[in-house]
Amino acid sequence: MSHPRKIPPTLLLDEAEAEVFFTRSGLKADPDAHDLLFLTDGWLAMIEVVRTKERSAREAQADADAARTIANTRLDRACQRFGDELFLAVGKERGAARWSQFFSVPVSKFIRQALPKQVARVIGWLDSKDPILDKHRAGLEPWAKAADAALKRTTAVATVRGEARIGREELAEGLTRERDGLHEALSARARERGLPRDWAGQFFRKVSRAGAASEEGDETAAG
Repeated sequence: MSHPRKIPPTLLLDEAEAEVFFTRSGLKADPDAHDLLFLTDGWLAMIEVVRTKERSAREAQADADAARTIANTRLDRACQRFGDELFLAVGKERGAARWSQFFSVPVSKFIRQALPKQVARVIGWLDSKDPILDKHRAGLEPWAKAADAALKRTTAVATVRGEARIGREELAEGLTRERDGLHEALSARARERGLPRDWAGQFFRKVSRAGAASEEGDETAAG
């Protein structure tokens, strides 16, 4: 007995829904099979659970990206303002101890370094009692902490996306198992009622050699 094709985890959710619609519609239309429709009742809900998880993961990624970008931009501006004023205060001497306490490179290079390094450096400044730093603390401190939180949020999103991928794999396994179970029930029905051997297979979409799913009956309709 040939089972329906295995559902791959990479199958688009819309395609998975199309598979379910095809099967359910066939069961509804065939008087020898319509009473087995209940076996498919949870299939669309399974897909919707994964769709919701993936949508949440995409939204979480977008939120984290936006938070990181905004915090980075605002922190850069705060660093630039602080650095510009400090540079004037030390007489534009980059060798001055007061300057090197905060910057080892020009401000333009400082703000182009990797964000985690920049954040760690700025947070380290916050213990300083330098009067110019105090003047700019209101801009530096909240955005350094916001950037730090955004970086942690970005890391956390990886877990959410991983859970979504696991959900996709579980969906593929679950749908494949459910479809196999339905096929077995249909095959048993065919034997009981003397229906054609390939009767059970007509409730599942076929796959062409190119790998595209096509509904059984398309060729007949085209002919």
